[in-house]
Amino acid sequence: MLRCLSGICCGNSAPEENVVLVRQVVKPIRPLDCKEPCVQATTLKHLTKYGLLLAPPGADVPIAVVSSNFETNSSRLLLVVPAPGDAAIWDPTLGEHGNVAHMMLWAEANGYASAFFSHQALSAAPAENWDRVVRGSPARHATVIVASGMLNCLQAALQSVHPLLFSRFRTVCIFGADTLEDFNAETPELRRHLEGSTVAIPSTWQQLETQVAYQYLFELLRDKEERWHTLELKKYAGYQGLKENDMPGLKRMGVDQRVQRLDRDRNDDELARLLKKHEEARSKAEDSEEEPGID
Repeated sequence: MLRCLSGICCGNSAPEENVVLVRQVVKPIRPLDCKEPCVQATTLKHLTKYGLLLAPPGADVPIAVVSSNFETNSSRLLLVVPAPGDAAIWDPTLGEHGNVAHMMLWAEANGYASAFFSHQALSAAPAENWDRVVRGSPARHATVIVASGMLNCLQAALQSVHPLLFSRFRTVCIFGADTLEDFNAETPELRRHLEGSTVAIPSTWQQLETQVAYQYLFELLRDKEERWHTLELKKYAGYQGLKENDMPGLKRMGVDQRVQRLDRDRNDDELARLLKKHEEARSKAEDSEEEPGID
């Protein structure tokens, strides 16, 4: 519907204010007579009866199970690094909260593709098996859920990943007594990225009722994603003020000016300073956040 521009039709009614829409966290809907899934699954193959697929496709020995939209969901991806134990439990220390069923259902309801690794396979060859699974997903926003005591396994999986690739892992959730100090990143880029993306879930989380706990977890993931988009928007808005660089579609530098700037220091030119400014702003924004709590 078109709104009257000069109030002729609607009198002196005030114009509507722009409303910022926040993505709502959706609770999974299940029939009342539906039994608790996955509780008896001891291997990855047992999980396929609940709609998950073995990954990578065609592998003689599967190293993970993934959701049916794993290869088609280009928006969000949820990766779970499990602790030792049955395939149905991604973290035995969390009790009922550590059941794969809950994570799978909440991820599906909120538009995530999901992947649950085999603990044995990921521990045996972290970097290789991580890449074999993750490269099959086109999702640009990935979240990693790390079970208690498995931070070193994630470290081994990411050490050889190029910075352009691990930048899409925008949220890393750790549980239990794990802290970022336990992560000994060999590269400063990986360390800096994790400092801005890691969230420590408080120990009181597992004391909540299961549905409340997962509602809190996925709201936290939603808020982290929204903050990332806000900072990216500010960064791209800064491109409009560039005076020394090309702005595709808006301004192109002449050939003479281009030649004069060939020997510039690309680590300290106008574009580099803009990117560093917003990287520092991202770090400060993360540092200023209070430790997540639960009411």
